[in-house]
Amino acid sequence: MSWHAVAALDDAVDATRRFLFPFSLVRWAKLALLVLLMGGSGASANVPVSFVSDTDVAPPRGMDSGVGGVGPNPATIERSVGSIDPGALAVVAVGIGLLIVAVSVVSLSLRLVFYDAIRTNEVRIWRPFLARLRQSIGLFLFTATLSIAAAAPVALAAFVTVAGDAPIGWEPVDAVAGTLGSLSVGTAVVLGVLGAAFVAVAVLALRFTYEFVVPTMIVEETGVLGGWSRFWTTLRAEWTELVVYLLVHFVVSLGLSVVAGIAAVFAFALVATVAGLVLLLVAVALGGLGALVGTTTGAAAIALAVLAGSALLLVLLLPVQVLTQSYRIAYEVSTLGGMDPDLALLHPDLGARASGPAGADGADSSDR
Repeated sequence: MSWHAVAALDDAVDATRRFLFPFSLVRWAKLALLVLLMGGSGASANVPVSFVSDTDVAPPRGMDSGVGGVGPNPATIERSVGSIDPGALAVVAVGIGLLIVAVSVVSLSLRLVFYDAIRTNEVRIWRPFLARLRQSIGLFLFTATLSIAAAAPVALAAFVTVAGDAPIGWEPVDAVAGTLGSLSVGTAVVLGVLGAAFVAVAVLALRFTYEFVVPTMIVEETGVLGGWSRFWTTLRAEWTELVVYLLVHFVVSLGLSVVAGIAAVFAFALVATVAGLVLLLVAVALGGLGALVGTTTGAAAIALAVLAGSALLLVLLLPVQVLTQSYRIAYEVSTLGGMDPDLALLHPDLGARASGPAGADGADSSDR
């Protein structure tokens, strides 16, 4: 018996090769922009905190009435807190929330644009982006609901643990926490197993939404609920294929992560070497490493080296991301098309039976 999830490995190689080559700078630049903006990775910001000794440091005004003569002045803190407008805080919170929603919807719409590119073998951005906005809004609401559902049992367990040891002072909540915390061990274990199963189902539903329902939405030109309704038929008929797919996809993801990791190490080493040599030359010109660190010119050189190095690192890594992301998505849609030919997304020139390279020269239509 031939498993579609296994056969799709070679099909995805052919589809990726035909999709990305012959090389076109415009095509790759558009794909790099899509990969950069359509999500799949998170970013975190680190806020540096400085710790300094209070030796020979005079406390600032308003900080001279704490313990030992140094510390926050309670009166100052009270005035500061009292001066904060709750309405302004609410406006800021709503603004941040709307910004997060807008960025998420844009990211999802660009993800749909990537699937459009695979379907048409043409990389266009603006018109497909606008055309997919409505679908992306529904996709955001659906996945946000699933994500909240997946996180709810974990959050509830953490809440019961914390509130059981340290009541928060609100009687209804403390009562619920106390009731849940007083359950017998057997009941708690059963609830834990049920909660874990619920989380697993929700996470699996999220995966299938992004990996199978999204391409179904593109093929069927429908929303996320319509996509799930259509994919559900395939899921029930081919559930054994999906089990194999999950196992093979894990190996594929692991392999792509290794490739991306090796590329990142080499790129970082190259950028660090070049930046180090440049800074060394600047240090020699300024008169030594001390001048590089202790002068305005040296600090500016370091800042420019960091910025240029970051930009160069991004330029070096984006092509690898384009390659790995293209293969990952090609593998997923190839598996879906193997299980259900009516949901085949790949353009005929990219399919397993396509003869010759995609198109005459791989040129794109202009982005309108």
